[in-house]
Amino acid sequence: RVGPGTPMGNLLRRYWLPALKSSELIADGDPVRFRLLGENLIAFRDSSGRIGVLDHRCPHRCASLFFGRNEEGGIRCVYHGWKFDVKGNCLDMANVPPHQDFRHKVHAKAYTATERAGIVWVYMGEAATIPALPMLEAHLLPESEITVNFAMRDCNFLQAMEGDIDTSHFSFLHAGAVK
Repeated sequence: RVGPGTPMGNLLRRYWLPALKSSELIADGDPVRFRLLGENLIAFRDSSGRIGVLDHRCPHRCASLFFGRNEEGGIRCVYHGWKFDVKGNCLDMANVPPHQDFRHKVHAKAYTATERAGIVWVYMGEAATIPALPMLEAHLLPESEITVNFAMRDCNFLQAMEGDIDTSHFSFLHAGAVK
């Protein structure tokens, strides 16, 4: 179990997680929905190229922001037109008269995201404890030398990670034997 508040979920939220290919997000393009650590999320690239990763539900009426419009620096909910930036700040309350505006009190659940080596990385832990993005070998290569592939594995996440970080496993089991 990796959902919020579970022991394994709390542990995994302390690390940067690969979430999407950078190429899946286009400035002012359609949002992308995905699931990470038991949470339904959306990602979008705003007009400035920044990446937002938010809970898929609008904090106003819980309509899915997947159906929202990515426009002029934020994602606008199609239910009542509330608009949120990549940090979850409410930018506009289209259905609220200006004298009753309270957008400074509204915040969508947002996660920190960055991209490197053609991958969007998401940090889902406490904002006060965000570590540096790990310096993986692929992060040192020019993007022209990197190919990003995602695959669905029918196994436990930690079993997959154990094999992936084992420096000799791939060579012996999947590539034959190293001579």
